[in-house]
Amino acid sequence: MGDDKHLMVAESQAIYWTDDGFFTPEVGAWAETKYQLVHMYNQLFATGMKKLWHKRIYIDLFAGAGKAKIRKTNKFVLASPMLALNIPDKYDRYIFCDENKKSLDALHKRIEREHPDIDVHFVLGDCNKKVDEILKRVPRYSKSNKVLSFCFVDPYNLEIEFETIRKLSTFFMDFLILLAFSMDANRNEAAYVKPENNRIDNFLGLPEWRVIWEKEKQTGKDFRRFLAEQFAQQMIVLGYKRESLDSMIEMRSDEKNLPLYHLGFFSRNQKGYEFWNKVRKYVRQPSFF
Repeated sequence: MGDDKHLMVAESQAIYWTDDGFFTPEVGAWAETKYQLVHMYNQLFATGMKKLWHKRIYIDLFAGAGKAKIRKTNKFVLASPMLALNIPDKYDRYIFCDENKKSLDALHKRIEREHPDIDVHFVLGDCNKKVDEILKRVPRYSKSNKVLSFCFVDPYNLEIEFETIRKLSTFFMDFLILLAFSMDANRNEAAYVKPENNRIDNFLGLPEWRVIWEKEKQTGKDFRRFLAEQFAQQMIVLGYKRESLDSMIEMRSDEKNLPLYHLGFFSRNQKGYEFWNKVRKYVRQPSFF
């Protein structure tokens, strides 16, 4: 089956579910599109890399409960962890991290009931503090055991720290990261530029970013664009390709069409961008800034 056919199957595959009695957080309606995009990419990645690597690992740093309820509706959807488990060519190992014990317990119960035979590891806590523990769960690479990982990073704000990404990137690993440029950074710029606030320092891994921003904003550059460029440049330093900036997807709210965040894909291999660009074709909001 060709890649496009895989995507058509993924796009049409029902992600809707019923209430199963376990804890289920509420999300905005726009989350459906996000989950569908991750689901599409997982299908391409897991199937496309199956014969090229001995082990494929899926990592979800803000895993949640595995299912979500669309706010102001009675609609339930499978979230990223359960969708990653519901693909034809499953990963060889799954690693789920979340600091909310209630969510992680619900995810554990769902997986135990629906996928009891899958190799799954759970890490409770802040992924920025638990990154070393997460890495211990990733099989070591060798010539006889080639390991490739795909890491989905889905925070509510810019709480992911670049040092966490850097540590994970010491392994063969691609990333899809929710970058909350609009719903966090743009709204809180006045607070973040203060020297005592280290949110952006940690996010970019760039303590001198304020000096750079003072010069850039004089040119009329948007704060969101500035952060996107700086983050992408930091990833390039780690060996990831330059296509990451131009291939970001902007996600907007359904009600007022307001910008919320961007999905940024990062890979060291062009094949990853071939997969990601196929997914991007199915997005209704492909604009950048």
